[in-house]
Amino acid sequence: MEPADLLDQHGIKPARLEAAPAPPARWETLARVQETPPRSCVVCGDPAATARVVRFPGAGPRWVDLCWDDGMAVRPRCRVPATLEGIAADLRAAAQEAGLPGTPSLSFYSSFEAAVRGRRNGEEAR
Repeated sequence: MEPADLLDQHGIKPARLEAAPAPPARWETLARVQETPPRSCVVCGDPAATARVVRFPGAGPRWVDLCWDDGMAVRPRCRVPATLEGIAADLRAAAQEAGLPGTPSLSFYSSFEAAVRGRRNGEEAR
């Protein structure tokens, strides 16, 4: 979920949020999170654990301070394939994009044991 979607879900208007530099310097974000007492989460009011700048159409960049739970709700999710076949497909695509020779027939060992035996996926013993 995007931060703007979370705020919209809770009826929080960008105009209520503090204007922010675009982009903020890293030290500005760290200083904001480390303030004592901590700022409040703009969604639930708990102590904020993270801060980020979100650009809103018509309102410009605004600080969005979030507690741990709300911050995790808008954290970018990992897009790494879940299967060995998916990982191998991504590696093949990267090798092809890099212009490495032999990428259409590139194969990978299915396990450490298979690599030790010198056999790739689907290869029979010689």
